[in-house]
Amino acid sequence: MEQKTPEIGYTERNTAKRRIIRSDGALYLLLLLLTFGLVALTYVLAQRLQINRLYLQIGLYAVLLAVGYAVYRLRLVDYLYELTDQALVVSQTVGNKQKRIAEIPFSAIEEIGAYRKDDAVQAISAYRGKKDEATAIWFREDGNRQILLLNASETLKEKLTEAMYARD
Repeated sequence: MEQKTPEIGYTERNTAKRRIIRSDGALYLLLLLLTFGLVALTYVLAQRLQINRLYLQIGLYAVLLAVGYAVYRLRLVDYLYELTDQALVVSQTVGNKQKRIAEIPFSAIEEIGAYRKDDAVQAISAYRGKKDEATAIWFREDGNRQILLLNASETLKEKLTEAMYARD
C-alpha cells in the first residue's frame, strides 16, 4: 500500500531577531570572554574574601548554565510553520534538528485570532515575544479544545484561513 506524502504549499520560518549582537562569531567570543571573566572573578573572590572555592564554583556553574540556556532559547531555537494540503505542521528547529510540536488538520481548526487572556486552556507554545502579540489557533483534538500560539505573518494567516474555509 502506497502512502501519500503531504505536499507542502507554504513554509514560513520564525527566527530570532539579532538586535545587539548580530553575528554568531561575536556571540561566541562574548560568551568565551564571559566564561574566562567569571573564572577570574571566582579566583579573586576566593583569595580576597577567603571563601571556599567550591561554593564559588557552584555559583559560577549556575550562572554559566543560566546564560547558556538563555542563549539557547532566545537565539538558537527557531520555529518552522508549514501548510500542507491537509494540515498545519509546526516544528521547532535547532540547527539541522527538527522536532515536531504540532500537526493540526484543517478540519480540526475552529478559530484563528489574537490570544485572549480569559482562555483557561494550556497553550502549545511556538512563538517569540509577548503572549499578547501572538496569533492563537483554537482547535479540537480528541474532543478537547486546545490553543496553539505562533508568530504568524499576514500571509500565513490568510492562507490558513483560506484552507480552513475551503474544507467546508
